[in-house]
Amino acid sequence: MDNEKARLVFARANEFKEGDLLVGGTRDEAVRMDAKKEIAALKIGEIARLVLVEDAITEALSRSVNRQLFNEIAHLTISDLKLILTGAACAVWVRKYSDGLSSEAIAALVKTMNNDELSQLSRSLFNPLSDKAQSGPVVIGSPLHFGSRIQPNSPGDCEEEILMSILEGLAFGCGDVIIGLNPASDDIETIVRTEKLLQSVVERLQLPTRYCVLSDLVKQSAARSRTKVDVGFQSLAGTSRSLVGMLGLDVEGLLELARGFDGLYFETGQGSEVTNGSAEGVDMLTLESRCYGLARHVRQQCSGKWMIVNDVAGFIGPEVFRTGRQLMRACLEDTVMAKLHGITMGLDVCSTFHMGIDPFELQALTGQIVTMAAPAYLMSVAGNADPMLGYLTTSYRQHPRLRLATNRQISSAMRDRLIVLGVIDSDGPASGAPEITALLYARYLKQGGDTRSIDGLRLEGLKRIAALQEKGCDLGYGPGPDNCDPPLVSARIETLYRHARIALYAGLDPAVIRACCPQHIIVATHSADREEYLAHPASGELISEKDCAALKRLREGRTTAPQVRIVISDGLNADAVNENLRDVLPGLRWSLKEAGFQVSETDVVLRNGRVRAGYHVAQITEPDILIHLIGERPGSGLNQLSAYMTYGRDPSGSFRWSPGMDHSCTSAICSIHPRGKTAESAIVDMLQCAGRMIDLKCSGVALGDKANTSSMPG
Repeated sequence: MDNEKARLVFARANEFKEGDLLVGGTRDEAVRMDAKKEIAALKIGEIARLVLVEDAITEALSRSVNRQLFNEIAHLTISDLKLILTGAACAVWVRKYSDGLSSEAIAALVKTMNNDELSQLSRSLFNPLSDKAQSGPVVIGSPLHFGSRIQPNSPGDCEEEILMSILEGLAFGCGDVIIGLNPASDDIETIVRTEKLLQSVVERLQLPTRYCVLSDLVKQSAARSRTKVDVGFQSLAGTSRSLVGMLGLDVEGLLELARGFDGLYFETGQGSEVTNGSAEGVDMLTLESRCYGLARHVRQQCSGKWMIVNDVAGFIGPEVFRTGRQLMRACLEDTVMAKLHGITMGLDVCSTFHMGIDPFELQALTGQIVTMAAPAYLMSVAGNADPMLGYLTTSYRQHPRLRLATNRQISSAMRDRLIVLGVIDSDGPASGAPEITALLYARYLKQGGDTRSIDGLRLEGLKRIAALQEKGCDLGYGPGPDNCDPPLVSARIETLYRHARIALYAGLDPAVIRACCPQHIIVATHSADREEYLAHPASGELISEKDCAALKRLREGRTTAPQVRIVISDGLNADAVNENLRDVLPGLRWSLKEAGFQVSETDVVLRNGRVRAGYHVAQITEPDILIHLIGERPGSGLNQLSAYMTYGRDPSGSFRWSPGMDHSCTSAICSIHPRGKTAESAIVDMLQCAGRMIDLKCSGVALGDKANTSSMPG
């Protein structure tokens, strides 16, 4: 089988998911069954000779395979391998031979297995985390363990919201694996500030867990010169093209940065390469397996340091997969592949609001997946909807129910510490009651030097929780009867779901556009309507041929001042533009002109426009800097705006604009909303970002890297 045919057969052998249609997959069950038979007949050695992608990741994966073990099993067909791994001695065999399996062979195996077989295998394999802080009968990743990552996101990176969210997660017994924050503003100042906050919580409460701010390794390396960074984070990819697009570096650059951290946290998820146009013709499942192979390679090259991987299944949207059945299949596939690579693996069983899986279906699916896949940990947030990222995932209050249902526990080290802190009794579950959160708040402040009484601080904690409830945060509600969701919480998530579904189909308000953009041109992408835009993202990435001609007329005469082009798009939530544009755009335009920038007189307004459509506008109109204001996807209950800012010239001074340019070239300022990042704060950030772009002649990942280099002593 040659490489081209292998890519096609590998794609056709998958259980159906929408994303594979872009790389040769099929809905035809008979074709898929024939492809599975072809895969099953391949030998492990034959698969190793295939080159599905010719890149640095392929070379790294090859080096990560133990040659001696590979030679001992190369004669086995995938059918033979499946027979071994569905037998009673599978765990013993995997412990001995897993390092001899290539990532492509592991992917091939999974393609031939049904859900029950995947579940049986996953529940037989566990990769306990080597961590000197862990002790007792239940360690992270062991058969008795079921843990979580606390994800205390805040749309405005508000320290009080982050702190109280962490404390409530602890009150529900969450966070034994890691506390991981996604910053709304991915700049060095925010990373440093939030790293220090997470550090203070872990150290003051003496928690046996790790912490991480989920930026990229380049920015985190820059932050290390100003604060302690406990765990380095990076999203992984199955092709070098995709990895470079996210990080600005290939495998060797990733390794060089990874060696600088004591711990590593990687995230993956089927479909990211396909949606970013960097799949190189390879199917989603195989690329996902290559991500785990890359993680295995990094761990080997970094002397086996502390490392976890999290699969964010369902985060992208309906263009990857759109049903609960497909989500369950992906979670089973990914957990098995990660475990066969020797990875300590967690899941974020999640759904975007435009995928169409409602919150209560997702809760039921989560329970089934935890039972069937036996992941080491799951995500946990204050409510089922993440308040900053705007997607559905697992709430803190679900975790006690899931532990009870699976008869698995948090790590012994964390349980012992929570008993000492008064969060749980020695023989009882975590209640998540607001009084417990307030107690943790009091203990946190006392350890920080506050001299007030514990009772006084607890009362203050309860008042802060109540104030955050008034602000709209899902905090302080505790569990309902029989440990179920309280009625107020269920009603709240139903409201969020309805709000999101309305926002997805909203349109730009002409009155808002006229008020903010005295001169503007309205252009459309290839999306015929919102249904096509949501289901087929690529249709919203290019300007229609008719409107390209109109844009060409906007190339304005240049002055010595840097030229800024402003683009406004509906994105996934036109109401975010309708609600926030008046507060942002006039002040932004005035501030840029005052700072000496030449702001293009005519704004470009995009209907059904995604981020790449802004790059296409810039390719046609050739500004020095693009500022793309776009509606973030809904789900937080807030209509939040984002600004994507890109510098348009390469090191030689020539324009580099292209609709396919890497997103790593772009700097994002997110969560712009009165209850998130205020318009005033966002304008200051955008102005500073534009100034740095001109000074350093770059943007995105390179901007953080150069800013750090320029600040270091010579």
